[in-house]
Amino acid sequence: MNKKKFKIIATDVINLEIKALQKLKKNINDSFSEAVINISKCQSKVILCGVGKSGIIAMKIAATLSSTGTPSFYLHAADATHGDLGMVEKKDVIIGISKSGNSQELKDLIPFLKRNGNTIIGMTSDVESFLAKQSDYILYTPITKEACPHNLAPTTSTTVQMVMGDALAISLMKLTGFQPQNFAQIHP
Repeated sequence: MNKKKFKIIATDVINLEIKALQKLKKNINDSFSEAVINISKCQSKVILCGVGKSGIIAMKIAATLSSTGTPSFYLHAADATHGDLGMVEKKDVIIGISKSGNSQELKDLIPFLKRNGNTIIGMTSDVESFLAKQSDYILYTPITKEACPHNLAPTTSTTVQMVMGDALAISLMKLTGFQPQNFAQIHP
């Protein structure tokens, strides 16, 4: 392949992901706003759960929320069912992230979270999925195709999840009045 071919491939990937972000933008709805308001009223912490690449995105979103004034941490969904559910308190808000919304590890968590009375926010690309149907609020992350030429490797889906997380964090900052001096306090 020549260098021009790589430029075309890169441009195609970027254009595909831009289209997905435009679709995300069109799908920001009342459920998003209600999730932001609910998180802002949380008297405990926000716990983000996921597996695979969605888990890595959940980890990043938890870090962004924590550094912008919303106490948060990441809990690996598989570890949760092996004893780490002890970290989850009744007042915690749970954000489950799964492209399909049908990850078995998240499915295994939902009954405990329901019995525990936790607010569940599902971030998924499938509003008919198990996660979406079990969630109190849905953060819809629509994608039609991964940038991967085989439509397998999480690429477009993780970009959309990351941007949704950033939108959540910035909305919470504005709602709570988080200021540069607050940022400085937790970034000594």
